[in-house]
Amino acid sequence: MSLFLVQPREFQLGDEQWKILASHLPRQYQSRIVNNTGNYRAFIEAVLWVVANDAPWTGIPRAFGSWRAIYVRFLRWVEDEHWIAVERGIGLDSALAARLRERVERYRASNRWRRKRSQQRLNECAENRGLESEMFRRWGLVQAG
Repeated sequence: MSLFLVQPREFQLGDEQWKILASHLPRQYQSRIVNNTGNYRAFIEAVLWVVANDAPWTGIPRAFGSWRAIYVRFLRWVEDEHWIAVERGIGLDSALAARLRERVERYRASNRWRRKRSQQRLNECAENRGLESEMFRRWGLVQAG
């Protein structure tokens, strides 16, 4: 059951909706929200806009701020698993929460793939450096550096 009434523009949060959603966010954000620093409401609304419209990050309206800053912050929140709190705040069974969950999972999977690929490349580089060191030792070459 959703905690929200359906609004014509479902990515915009009413004051009561924001209070409910903010109460679900991690404690580290509570004092910042109370002091109105960090503009969390605009950030979350921007992400919900992307999700609701299935839009690219570059399509975020300028009124929300820099799309790149919002995207980077979104990725940080994916890493820190904060989006489940937003899902709880907007109602776990709502269509918007389902779309948000799908987007978060897509980025989480992509990030795992990137990390795995990066680790493979690091391992390959380390193996190559080992071969280079062996060649230098065997042939008496002096390493530059």
